[in-house]
Amino acid sequence: MSPFNAFCGLNEATPSQSNLSAGNVPAAFKVELTPDHSVLIRAEEILRPALKMMYRVTGLPLAQVWYDENWPSPLGPSGIYIKHNTFGKEPSRLRSRFLIWGMNHMLLSMQLTNRYCQTTAVLKWEDVAVGTIYVSRTPPAGLTWSRRNSSDLVEYNPGEPKPLSNPRFAMSLAYGDNPIHRNLLYLTCIKAMGEAAEAGLNRIVAGLYTLGLQRTAWKLIGEQREIEAGYSREAAVTALGRMIHDDRFFEVCVWVKVHGVQSAVGGYTQGF
Repeated sequence: MSPFNAFCGLNEATPSQSNLSAGNVPAAFKVELTPDHSVLIRAEEILRPALKMMYRVTGLPLAQVWYDENWPSPLGPSGIYIKHNTFGKEPSRLRSRFLIWGMNHMLLSMQLTNRYCQTTAVLKWEDVAVGTIYVSRTPPAGLTWSRRNSSDLVEYNPGEPKPLSNPRFAMSLAYGDNPIHRNLLYLTCIKAMGEAAEAGLNRIVAGLYTLGLQRTAWKLIGEQREIEAGYSREAAVTALGRMIHDDRFFEVCVWVKVHGVQSAVGGYTQGF
């Protein structure tokens, strides 16, 4: 048994990845990236609003129609803005699934090139541009940031109810000894939220396993019974929020209770 599985009390078996993966992006979907390397932005200044954006996007149906929206960073003047394209009587073809795929593609490119900077990502479906994601230090021309979204969804306040939490859901957390770079945790959490959404938040699964970069992974496995995929999304972002609050970025084990009954165990790992 691996040290992490022993730490969490997990069985050695890993849930099948037949539970779906957001990595299976259709060939009809394309992303055209235009990075501006002259405007560098601190990675966390981009990743924090990206977490918030993905939590919002993955909480809605994959076919949800999107219009213009934005998420300012809690760490600086930057933010993420999405803009839809109009098509006459059909005003928007921008859907949640396109935003999930597009954000994962853009952030992965930034991490792999180690270039977090002002970027425009045009999202195309069957060669038609359906929308654009802007990562920008200042609002793109003709657009303004909406401050109504300024609160940080992954902020963790011990002892206070967290507004994004499902009232049936409770989670406890324990830190391990192995540090993980915060950017890898952010990216893994974003991918895990997308994979839970693609599995279907209300779908019953044995568990979900998300593999990020550099062998960083998120897993949540049902104990004795299956769980809804949405609990993986909730637990992943709640655990990361706790790490941000504590400023401690290590392997963690999480235990999830549903209606007061311990229902799942998992956490963030690296190297196992």
